[in-house]
Amino acid sequence: MRGDGELTVGLLGAGMIAGVHAHAYRGSPGVRLVAVADPVPGKAERIAGRYGAGVVPDLDALLGLGVDVVDICTPPTAHADAVVEALQAGRHVLCEKPITRTMDEARRVLAAAEAAPGLLSVGQVARYGPDHRLARDLAASGDVGLVRMLSHSTTTSLPGWSEAGWLADAATSGGPLLDQGVHGFDYARWVIGSPAVRVHCMATGSGAGPLTYTLATVRYENDAIAHIECSWAHPASRGFKLRAEIVGTEGRLSWDYDHMMGGVLHAREGDAEWWDVLGDREFTLELSAFFDACRNGGPPPVPAAEAVESLRTALAAIESARTGQTIDLTTWEA
Repeated sequence: MRGDGELTVGLLGAGMIAGVHAHAYRGSPGVRLVAVADPVPGKAERIAGRYGAGVVPDLDALLGLGVDVVDICTPPTAHADAVVEALQAGRHVLCEKPITRTMDEARRVLAAAEAAPGLLSVGQVARYGPDHRLARDLAASGDVGLVRMLSHSTTTSLPGWSEAGWLADAATSGGPLLDQGVHGFDYARWVIGSPAVRVHCMATGSGAGPLTYTLATVRYENDAIAHIECSWAHPASRGFKLRAEIVGTEGRLSWDYDHMMGGVLHAREGDAEWWDVLGDREFTLELSAFFDACRNGGPPPVPAAEAVESLRTALAAIESARTGQTIDLTTWEA
């Protein structure tokens, strides 16, 4: 970080979520995107050109520029190596969710984070949705009493924006239970405030692939339960829908929305232009909290250990769906 407090950022990956991150930097004064790296020709140039940044070939080149922060927006199978290298180089790191694809990779990342001088935070952006955060704050303040049940449902079609369709490859993405469901598992753990101890998941296939409609039930150490529904099996024309509920001994909170977009412009000519007001607010708040933590010496807004716990719950749900068995998280080895 320069003497004037400016934070410089190197963006690794130039897909859809990287573009969202780059757009969100503007909500954090004193943050400058220096360069973008992506192995696919032309992708990094599109983001870099929009925000006045340079283009470099890879992570080593980003680190060579001396950036303060590395923002990792690659497929999850590439997270571990990039996070470890950037942390060992002394940089602060923001890594998109899930923290890694496997628990072995997650343990490597945890060890690197514990030894590194820089911060590692993970992009569990649902914590920053205005509705999600307000509901959590009300629950934490005791407005609904002791939380006993939480439900979180996100349903949509198979996302079509991933490079070469990597999201449809469960070996890379983990399918909806990991890519999408990890938001629900993380949010439930954050609100309930107790470790998950058992997971049971039922799933079925669809035209989007195997295990693309899923229902998971999680039991927590404090005896609360969570129901996590996620789907890539819904019609594309229906768009994205979210429903959530928190039930306590003294009350109930619930909210929902039909899509991620907050408004639309219908021009006389050309396609409609949608405004992602909700998503824009979430990512702007998430990035701002991370940059503030970097300046203030921590703590990271979403610590690696919390992200690993959410990863483990999601992987246990995948195992339960595959085997039909309830997974005991107090003994399960992943």
